[in-house]
Amino acid sequence: MKSVRIFSLVLGFWLLLWGLDCRFVAAAVVVKTAAGQAVLVEGSEKARSQAVLDALGEALNRYLYDDLAVSREFASEIEEKILKRRKLYVKSYEIQSERTLGDLYQVELKVELQGDLLEQELRQIERREKRQVERLTLVVLAPATDPELGPDGARSPVLEPTLLLQQLGKELDLYGFRLELVNPVAPELEPLLLPLLEAGSGLERPQPQAAWFEGVLPGDLIIVVRSSRVREEKIVSLQKSFWRSQAEIVFIDLKNRTITPLPEVTAKVINADYLAGAQELTETLTARVQQECLDHLLRDYVVPRESQSLVVLQCRGFRRPQDFAFFREQLQELRMVQEVSLQALAAGSVEVSVRLLTKAPLLLKWLNDFSAGNGSFTLQAYALDKGVAEKSMLDKTAADAGPEQFLVRVIYDSVTGQ
Repeated sequence: MKSVRIFSLVLGFWLLLWGLDCRFVAAAVVVKTAAGQAVLVEGSEKARSQAVLDALGEALNRYLYDDLAVSREFASEIEEKILKRRKLYVKSYEIQSERTLGDLYQVELKVELQGDLLEQELRQIERREKRQVERLTLVVLAPATDPELGPDGARSPVLEPTLLLQQLGKELDLYGFRLELVNPVAPELEPLLLPLLEAGSGLERPQPQAAWFEGVLPGDLIIVVRSSRVREEKIVSLQKSFWRSQAEIVFIDLKNRTITPLPEVTAKVINADYLAGAQELTETLTARVQQECLDHLLRDYVVPRESQSLVVLQCRGFRRPQDFAFFREQLQELRMVQEVSLQALAAGSVEVSVRLLTKAPLLLKWLNDFSAGNGSFTLQAYALDKGVAEKSMLDKTAADAGPEQFLVRVIYDSVTGQ
């Protein structure tokens, strides 16, 4: 009797797990039918592809606004974060019918939407406050398939973890994030991470949840990146090759318990030399991954809608207009900077107003780390005490001006400076 009871308990346990998995899959998939159309301008294949995209967008719209009754006040964010990335939220689709009607190509689809990902994204859109994370972890997985061998037998690089860490970490410092690299990835972790990158593969299995990774990987948020192998197409007429690769990115937010797939990024280069082409492709793909990660972090983690600050920079010591022009260009390219306005100009002195999307101390750090491209000058900056601030060229004291003021001294190299 004892063995029968044990067997019954084990059987019941497995049936419970099976039931949970089935409910998870059932809840994750939403089936909709939708129609789409496109104008026959560049041939039927192009029109068919565009009509399918139109139908996928219609399926998403009907689910979001009709079934879930999402408020139209979030329409612009839904357009930017969901509809422009619609393929991320489609598990599969099947064309039920298609036809041409005059200049129109029309299709009707049966669409399976990833309801869990959509509801997760909606929760992020509808919440007013920004999520808070500080420690970020970078995980770079091996390519989906082995990279092709180069002429010398060496594997062609696709994403170089150290290079990505260096470039991504440098800008993340500006926003108060700390980034560390986990390399190599423990073999037992790959079976947990790979399903995140294969969410649209059609495999019927429960997707990992953020809670699975707590205590397994360090940090508040894990950035998982995987590139595909390098593909080469010969261009005989130019005696060059067309190189391309793409990368998948997933954010695992341990603090807020969310998993967010980012849009796939692609890099393409044309080069005659194998090694130079592979290196250029690596650098291009790294820059695209960096940009996509930073855009997402800036949008969802850094800047509350109501958070802006104004800083006035009193710059002293520029010797040439082109030096100030270079500095201003670099300043305007910062993602933390919303606007740069010239306030006053005098011999060797410039005053600019900078509207920030982050807190002023992060800009102060960037100023003190600044170095001109040719190394001819650096900057030394510090915040002015409002009570004893220097008189600005606008004839206002820092105490009267309101915005925080920084004094920025331009220091030229004694050898290369002019």
